[in-house]
Amino acid sequence: MLTQYYRPEPNFITADVAQALSEDVEVIVVCAHPNYPFGRYYDGWGGWRGWLPRRTQEGQVTVWRLPVLAYAGNSMWRRALCYGSFLLGAALLAPFAAFRPDVVWVYQTPFTTALAAMVARYVGGARLVYTAADLWPESMLAARVMDPGLLMRMLFTYSRWINRHAHRIIASTEGTLERYAGDGVPRERLCHVPVWVDAAPDTAVELPVDAATGTGVVYVGNLGPAQRLDTLVRAGAMLREQRIPVEVHLYGSGSAEAELRRLASELDARNVTFHGRVAPAEALQVSASAFAQVVSLEPSELFARTVPSKLAFSFAAGAPVLYGLQGEAARIVARSGGGLVFDPEDPGSLVRAIVQLLQRSPEERSDMRAALRSFYAAHFSRAELLARYRALLLDEVRHSVTK
Repeated sequence: MLTQYYRPEPNFITADVAQALSEDVEVIVVCAHPNYPFGRYYDGWGGWRGWLPRRTQEGQVTVWRLPVLAYAGNSMWRRALCYGSFLLGAALLAPFAAFRPDVVWVYQTPFTTALAAMVARYVGGARLVYTAADLWPESMLAARVMDPGLLMRMLFTYSRWINRHAHRIIASTEGTLERYAGDGVPRERLCHVPVWVDAAPDTAVELPVDAATGTGVVYVGNLGPAQRLDTLVRAGAMLREQRIPVEVHLYGSGSAEAELRRLASELDARNVTFHGRVAPAEALQVSASAFAQVVSLEPSELFARTVPSKLAFSFAAGAPVLYGLQGEAARIVARSGGGLVFDPEDPGSLVRAIVQLLQRSPEERSDMRAALRSFYAAHFSRAELLARYRALLLDEVRHSVTK
């Protein structure tokens, strides 16, 4: 398994799949020393040891962690150095960590990671499987790391090139799958498996006793520019000015956090509180206990084909969802029956959605929670999605050993 991010970083899918597969096959993970999303090594991983590979045994899974030039900001070149340093280390170490593997699974965040698998594919004869967790390189445009131009066109060409080398591509959204099919990847190589929620049960969280009467609006996740959380902060200030008794709570960290804190201070939004990062289980409980949850993304062609992993998290928590989304993600929330839409660029529309939710009866809000729990169980159950991953990858192993 090649993945730049691995637990204890918030990339739980790779660790879940690795542990599940290790019951049947030998699993070796090559990843980076934990640094995401801070852009610096976690405590205990820095110092001189941070410049050396480290091998650990986690259950039945062997994990090799490599040094990288950690970075989490919006500089295109520094981010390229971060991605490139892992790519180089993985390409050099992977053949020694796992000699002639049957299958190489590449978790493509970022999509440069796939290059490190080419030796195993063409020299060792391994079958190559990608998971497209994000739609690259479009996500670099959406995150404002890059602008359209020659370099971006080159990255699109690279994306099409590496996709042609995969025996199978697992897309986390239908929009990503359709984009790859449009690029010429045969449909029989494409499959769709949504992401699931870290620390979530296989059924959504039950309704807390006081949730129907609370007035706390919660955002949990990455505080980045693509999430347009300035709209949430401005809406909080408008709620305070209009004397609407609603508290706004943001949990998480990211590159836009300092700017958002300054904005809240400038607007005197004293009803907006930043709590920093919390453990996944605590984040889930906080969201479940909220009056409402916010999920938003900046309007763009990319995000119209994107389903943020936070959406599954919100369904698991079960509180009504205020969503500033478009395309596939917006259709999913609308279909669930547990959300109210707003314009992610218009704080007033978010205020109106909050007021509309306040005007609903406790029974109506409880019905929204029940609808979200039912939708989660049907479409985002961790046990069901993990079983699909396990079946797909074991099928690739069987293809490899019988060829």
